[in-house]
Amino acid sequence: MLARSLGSRSVSALDVLRHADRGPGSALSPAGEAAARALAGTPYRLVVSSPLERAKRTAELIAGRLDAMEPGLLPDIGGTEVFGPMPTLADWRALLGEPRARAFADEQLATWARIAQRVGPDDRVLAISHGGIIELPIVALADRLRVRIDGPSFGFLEGARITYVNDTPTAVELLRRATPRR
Repeated sequence: MLARSLGSRSVSALDVLRHADRGPGSALSPAGEAAARALAGTPYRLVVSSPLERAKRTAELIAGRLDAMEPGLLPDIGGTEVFGPMPTLADWRALLGEPRARAFADEQLATWARIAQRVGPDDRVLAISHGGIIELPIVALADRLRVRIDGPSFGFLEGARITYVNDTPTAVELLRRATPRR
């Protein structure tokens, strides 16, 4: 089990994923619904999503419930609308030299830490967010932890698992799908 208590250390994990494939509008496509259902089975202590319907529905399909909407997972700034299209994680990493991008990454990391603090040791959290929002904080955290991550920007239902020890992020692991990406 990834999240565990080690002596006096409290260890928890936060899975941050991009929502499933959407169809017209904000609803998930039938393929997106099926892909999200296929990820069901992991026991999560807390399940949160951005306020958008596609994120809420993704959380419900993966975890069987949605415990809370987290507005911090859908910030006012972020995404390709602000930073432009970024096909790779290296493209996102290059943005971290810009103060606006660094501030955005730090704000998201603080939001994720607050979410992870809502659970106890040995617990896992599922947070469903959006492409263009999760990339910057993940590459910023990986750089901070000196973990090399590369590859394309996150596709649907991709993201990262962040391990927290005593409320401090100590590890980041990419969560990628084996199926074709979009």
